[in-house]
Order: sequence, then C-alpha cells, then structure tokens
Amino acid sequence: METAFSVLKGFPIGGFTYYDSKGRGQIPTHIIHTGRGTFVYRPEFNVNVTIPVVVSDALVEEIENILLESVSTGRAGEGKIFVSEIDEAVDIDSGIRGEEAI
Repeated sequence: METAFSVLKGFPIGGFTYYDSKGRGQIPTHIIHTGRGTFVYRPEFNVNVTIPVVVSDALVEEIENILLESVSTGRAGEGKIFVSEIDEAVDIDSGIRGEEAI
C-alpha cells in the first residue's frame, strides 16, 4: 500500500506540509500494553497525520480519487479528505498572486 506522501509526489503541486496531530472521532483508540504486558491503558486521543495541500481546481478530483484508490484499506477510522476554496494565494518573496503562486 502506498502512502499519501508518495501519491502526492506524483502530482504537479508546489509542495505540501504535514504535521502530526491527535484527535478523537467515532472509532475508539487502540489499547496499549506496557510494562512487559502487565499494564494496559487506552489513550485519550488517536495519533494522526494531517496533510493540508493547496492545488488548482483542475487537480482536486483526480487527487481525491488516486488517494482513495491507493491509500484506503477499507477499514473504519482511516481519516477524511476535506475540500475547501482558497480565496487568494500570495507568494511572499516574489509577490506573485493567484494560481501562479501555488
């Protein structure tokens, strides 16, 4: 199974950022065994990776589809893809605006 990182490398995007995140959804967290298996606890939050990516409108559906095909195992709790509009993009060092700044 591919990772989201390897899938995104194949697209003409300016780059992406990822960060480790913690959260809680409908799926309970996994039980963790510690102390040579003598102690068991359930963490309050799931550990996740969040990857915000800004792409042109023309690539949105293609990226959604390839991510769903390549990284989904079909199990519950794999995460979400959110799509939202970006009103403006500005490249700080060059001053370029709009889609060219992406």
